[in-house]
Amino acid sequence: MKDFAKILGINIYIFLILLFSPALLLKIYGFTRAKFVNTLNLTKDKRSLYPVYSDKDFSIKLLNEFKKFSTEYKSYIGWKLNKANFDYTTVHGQYNSRKSKGEEIDDSVWFFGGSTIWGFGASDFQTIPSHFNSITERSVFNFGEIGWNSRQSLNQLITALGDHHKPSVIIFYDGFNDIIQQCRNEIHSIPAHGREEYLKNIITSKNSSFRRKIVRFIYEPYKPIVKKFKTNSNLTNSSLYDCHLNQNKARLIAQHLVKTWYTAFIISSENQIPFYAILQPHLFTTYTNFEYMDEEFKQTLPEYERQLSVVYPLIIKEMKKECDKKINFCDSFKDGTNWLDNQKNIFLDYCHINSRGNYVVAKKIADLIK
Repeated sequence: MKDFAKILGINIYIFLILLFSPALLLKIYGFTRAKFVNTLNLTKDKRSLYPVYSDKDFSIKLLNEFKKFSTEYKSYIGWKLNKANFDYTTVHGQYNSRKSKGEEIDDSVWFFGGSTIWGFGASDFQTIPSHFNSITERSVFNFGEIGWNSRQSLNQLITALGDHHKPSVIIFYDGFNDIIQQCRNEIHSIPAHGREEYLKNIITSKNSSFRRKIVRFIYEPYKPIVKKFKTNSNLTNSSLYDCHLNQNKARLIAQHLVKTWYTAFIISSENQIPFYAILQPHLFTTYTNFEYMDEEFKQTLPEYERQLSVVYPLIIKEMKKECDKKINFCDSFKDGTNWLDNQKNIFLDYCHINSRGNYVVAKKIADLIK
């Protein structure tokens, strides 16, 4: 029995070493690599090396900064980035907002949207709101947030007005996130935001917090492998998104986006504030080049294009319906899908653009509200 217990103990010990070693080695590798990357100014984000950036030292530092961000839960809006003060990226103030050139909270032009308005891929003074300020000399405030859709922006607008702040103009710049987040096949009820399933799984999990952390720790080294298999499967089976297969869901997404814009328009009108809803351009609505993009990334393009090409026409159709009934609201709607036509080397991916692209969009918005 002593020999058996000894052999059993040794085997359990070896098993635990084999079980935890990959995760421990990954943690050590991640820590040392992060130090190494920061020291030598390296990056895993291939977008920093695209020709959309002329200064590669700047782009590498910029996109490395984004990897340092963390988020916190916020009631009614889902999440916000935590405050940060990096070389090129600053998140600060009452609303954890992206810093802008000419920033003022009151009597200013308020910008709402997702990561494109927030300014992913651009420095603080290269975002759409910052360029708008440079063009018009009007003060601005950037309410954009990474991953947000129009409903979250509406809730943020209500909160800001409830805090007794008042803008001179309100701009909603939406489309891409409303579609790509809600067209995911695990989303069955519209509206929803991109982290609905993640939050559900946390709340409904029956595992203890400690057990969940242990399992997650052990599983971490194998996530890239599983993700790779899922990606390959999704490319062939188109299983990650379903709007191209579910016309009713696609129509609901379009309807909710337009109704959200209309609600924001009513709120703005009641407060005597001009309002504009802009249907944002993306890679698939723009005559531009993208041959420089990573080959693996290019393999995902057809699936994204399928979802966007189904829902964007439905958004236009829903707006036409509203225009027949509400002329004033119709005047507030602007189709910006072709705003970036014939601009070369501006897209980092499906929707994010460099400083030059942001300037073009800012100029279009400035011309709108003169």
